[in-house]
Amino acid sequence: IVYLALTVVCILAYVLSGLTLFNAINHAMTTIATGGFSTHDASFGTYRGAPEVIATVFMVLASLPFVRYVQFLAGSAQPLYRDSQIRAFLATVGLLIVTVTLFRLVVSGDEPLPALREASFNITSIITGTGYASTDYQLWGAFPIAIFFFVGLIGGCAGSTSCSVKVFRYQIVFIAISNQIRRIHSPHGVFKPKYEGRSLTEDVISSVTAFMTLFFVTLGVLSVLLSATGLDFVTSVSGAATAIANVGPGLGHIIGPAGNFGPLNDAAKWILIAGMLLGRLELMVVFVLFTSRFWRT
Repeated sequence: IVYLALTVVCILAYVLSGLTLFNAINHAMTTIATGGFSTHDASFGTYRGAPEVIATVFMVLASLPFVRYVQFLAGSAQPLYRDSQIRAFLATVGLLIVTVTLFRLVVSGDEPLPALREASFNITSIITGTGYASTDYQLWGAFPIAIFFFVGLIGGCAGSTSCSVKVFRYQIVFIAISNQIRRIHSPHGVFKPKYEGRSLTEDVISSVTAFMTLFFVTLGVLSVLLSATGLDFVTSVSGAATAIANVGPGLGHIIGPAGNFGPLNDAAKWILIAGMLLGRLELMVVFVLFTSRFWRT
């Protein structure tokens, strides 16, 4: 019901911003699903102004835990704004938008409002895994390009429609690292890592650590395999990252925001297909299928 309600409201907002009903429905469905497909070859570059702002807002909403909306509708607003995952996600998005906008203003001398709008839209699109592009942000410089590469490996919140690693896993890893540093500093101390007010068990920490390790090892393997098909380094690494994180556009002149995956050879496409499946199924489920113990039981 929450998903449907967000989609309907998004459709209405797009229509009011000037999109035809057909385009509004199509874009709303891929906005809330963080799918990113557009009815235009130029993706969201066809639209400027209000549609970009609307898409940005709804991409963020679709990347928050849907259970918090249910709790909010049930009359409890506290979980929505007290969730550390939501706060961390929104803070990260806000910081990245401000950073890229300021870079464009200082280095490129761009107009403030267009710079803010384009940075907001494209940062949100990549970090949520939606994959829309309103402009070729590779033209903004090396620093924004590096940011766009890494934000695609973050993702939204658990329990949302977004993909990639997701914020809560990074939070747990940082908590585990902080806890380990405290142990080194005070070897005889007793420290209990907590998340959302609950103690983190070793099973949870090891599970998240295993996923993160497997994610980045798989990313490296996919990058090497793509390089073996004849692709350049940037295309190989960004292609592997965007596949396993289910983002969409990569980097470089072939698969960047102004390009597409059409020119790639068949071998590269099969590797990317495998990467997308692994990423969408969150790795562990797939790798379990290849263990002998699974088939024996």
